[in-house]
Amino acid sequence: QRSRGCFSRMTTRLWWVRPESFQATPTALALLDSEERQQHQRYIPPAKQHEYLVTRVLVRSVLGKILGMPPATLHFVQNKWGRPALAPGLAATNIHFNVSHTDGLVVCLVSTKHEVGVDTERLSRAPTLLRLAPNVFASDELAALSALPEKEQAQRAVHLWTLKESYIKARGMGLAIPLDGFAFGFEQEGIRLKISPDLKDEGANWAFQSHTIGHHLISTTIARSAQNESSGTTIHFAEFDISAFCPRR
Repeated sequence: QRSRGCFSRMTTRLWWVRPESFQATPTALALLDSEERQQHQRYIPPAKQHEYLVTRVLVRSVLGKILGMPPATLHFVQNKWGRPALAPGLAATNIHFNVSHTDGLVVCLVSTKHEVGVDTERLSRAPTLLRLAPNVFASDELAALSALPEKEQAQRAVHLWTLKESYIKARGMGLAIPLDGFAFGFEQEGIRLKISPDLKDEGANWAFQSHTIGHHLISTTIARSAQNESSGTTIHFAEFDISAFCPRR
């Protein structure tokens, strides 16, 4: 218990780090298992290779701290849709996590109570997402998007995309869930989700949030508990000091 410190009181927390703030070192690479090292080498663009390394070090360091275990000793498995989770035995700790990375930002969302999903994108991706909108947004979302003033459509497109990604990741099914099978709406009371009956879910089962860090938008999906306790869906943000785990040499 002592090794977990403040982490033992954590319910839901999001760590973020900018890849350019982290220098690859032998210490960092040593945290990866053999499969991760092979995957790391497969990335051709140096920036993507570095982004992958930062992502794996962040995930391993955060989860290792919570569990009170050396990060390099953690083992992971994937469900049939490819969602990663802690290996059986470690999973009994009831720790849920999800990760997202894009140019300039890596984030890891962890909860000790709730299923979670997270996605982040650069706000500058808006023109691309607006072009893709007919293929990735539901009809209700498209109607609401086109009704907005043109200057507001760009940020709404990024907002919708990151919310949709965070939801399918929280469900653990990825793109096995059709993107036009659910629609996000924005009301005074907050973000609402309407889901096709075929998907066997209810929007009320989830809480949604979005936050901006610099030029990036982060959206999260967190499962509501049966007791609907608000503390479980409050996210504590922290910039991850990766050098504390992997000091430069």
